[in-house]
Amino acid sequence: MERFKSVTAVVLTLIGLSSSTTHAAEKSTTQYTSQTNCRAQSDWFNSPVKPPKEGKDSPFAFKKGKDQSTNCDFHQWSWQKFLYLTQIDKKTNQLVMFGYDYLQVNNEMMPYLEPWNDLLNPTGFKLSSQLILEDTTQAGSSHGELFTKYGNQPAYYSIHINREFIKSAAKTPITSSDQFAVGSVEIKAAWLAIDQLRALYSEQEIDAQFYTRQALIKADNKTMRSSKVALIGMHVVGVVENHPEFIWATFEHQASTPDYYGSTSAFKKVTTAYDVNKVVSDSDNFIFYRKNTTAGDANLSYPQGETTTNTFRLYQFGVPNGAPYTTVATATQQNQDAENFNNIQQLNHSVQQALAAQTSPWQHYFYAGSVWLSTLDYQFSSGISGNIVPPNANDKLRGSLALANITMETYTQTYGDPNQTANYSINNCFACHGITAGKSTMAVSHIFNNFEKLRSTNKQLNVQSAQ
Repeated sequence: MERFKSVTAVVLTLIGLSSSTTHAAEKSTTQYTSQTNCRAQSDWFNSPVKPPKEGKDSPFAFKKGKDQSTNCDFHQWSWQKFLYLTQIDKKTNQLVMFGYDYLQVNNEMMPYLEPWNDLLNPTGFKLSSQLILEDTTQAGSSHGELFTKYGNQPAYYSIHINREFIKSAAKTPITSSDQFAVGSVEIKAAWLAIDQLRALYSEQEIDAQFYTRQALIKADNKTMRSSKVALIGMHVVGVVENHPEFIWATFEHQASTPDYYGSTSAFKKVTTAYDVNKVVSDSDNFIFYRKNTTAGDANLSYPQGETTTNTFRLYQFGVPNGAPYTTVATATQQNQDAENFNNIQQLNHSVQQALAAQTSPWQHYFYAGSVWLSTLDYQFSSGISGNIVPPNANDKLRGSLALANITMETYTQTYGDPNQTANYSINNCFACHGITAGKSTMAVSHIFNNFEKLRSTNKQLNVQSAQ
C-alpha cells in the first residue's frame, strides 16, 4: 500500500502539468454555417486539421445576452473535433489523441506506466507509450461485455484525457461552482482484436476499412500480449464556452449494426409501436447483428453468459421515434428531433464524401449524434437530468435525446425495454452522467468521480493545481 501511495503521488505530480509543458493550441477555423446548411467545411480536410473554435470567439459564446448557437454548430464541432483528434501528428507519427497533449488513463484517472527497468525506467514512473487494453465492461457495471456475432473475445475500451482536463481535475478542493475548463476533452474508444474481424473481412479489407494499431492486451495483473486492434467506436466529450456539462458526441463504424428506426434520407416520423416480430435487416454485413433476426430475438438486454452478440441500434442518430414517444413528447421537441436528424444525416454525407476522395479509412465511420443542454439561464445548481418526456422532462436537453453508442452502451439503449411501459423516459448520456442538486458539473465525469474518491481516501496525496 505504501508503494501504491507513492506511485499515486508521483502520478498526480505528472497530472499537475505546468503550462511550460503544454503545446500551444493551433489557430482555429472560421465560424460554422447555419443550421439550414449543415455541411462540412472544406478546411477540415487539409493537413493539419485545425481544432474547432471553443472559446469566446466560438458560436457557443453568448452575444448580447443571447444564445445564437444552432443545432448544426454542435454537430460541426463534433465532426471537426473527431477529425482533429484522428489525424496523424507529424511530430509523433501517431494520432493526435495519442500525442503529447493526451494521456491514457484507467477508470480512476491514473495513467498507465511503463514496466520498471533499471536503464529505461529506473523510477518506475515513466508514462507508457503503448495503448494498453484491459477494460471490457460496458456502460453500467452489470451490463456485460460486447462480442462480435461470431467471436468469443470481447471488445476492449480505453480512456484518454487532455491537459486541460487534467489541470481542472488537479485542483483541490473541488467546490460546487468549479467547472472543467473550456477545451477539456475526455475520449473513450472501443477496440476489437482484428482476429475477431477475420470471419467478416480479409486482412486487406480490415486495413482499408478500419483504423488499426498495435496494443498490449492485459489479461491479468501479470500477463500482457501484443495484438493488432481495430477501432470500432469512440466517444468525444468536450467542454466549450457556456457548456460545462460537455458536448457528448459519439462515433461508430458503419458496419456495427442496423437501425430499427432509421432512414437513408430525411427523418421519417413513426407513430406505430415497437414490433418484436420485425426483421431489423436482411444484410449479413454487420459485425454485431445476424441477418434476418427479428427485434424480439435479438438482444437489447445483456444475454448473460453468451460469448457472441446479436443486437441492433434502436434509434438512428439517437433520435427517439415510434409510439409511445410520439404520443407523449411535445410537438416542439419532435420538431427539434427532425431537425437534429436531418442535420446529422446531411453532415455525415458531406464528410464521408470528402473522406472517400482521400481514400481514408475514416470514411467508414459515422457520427452517431451528440447531446448537450441549452444553457442560457440554466441553473446547474439544480442538477442535470436525462429525462426527455413529461411529466419530469428536462426541457433544456438538446441534440440526440436517445443517444447511445452500440459499441459501449449496447444494453443500456433503453435498459431492455423499447416501449418503456413501466417508466417511459428514454435514456441518453445524462441518464448516467447527470448530477444531483448542489454538485459541481465536474461530477458528470465518472473517471473524475473515481479520482476524487481515490484522492479523498489517500491522505498522503499532496496535489497542487496546475499553473
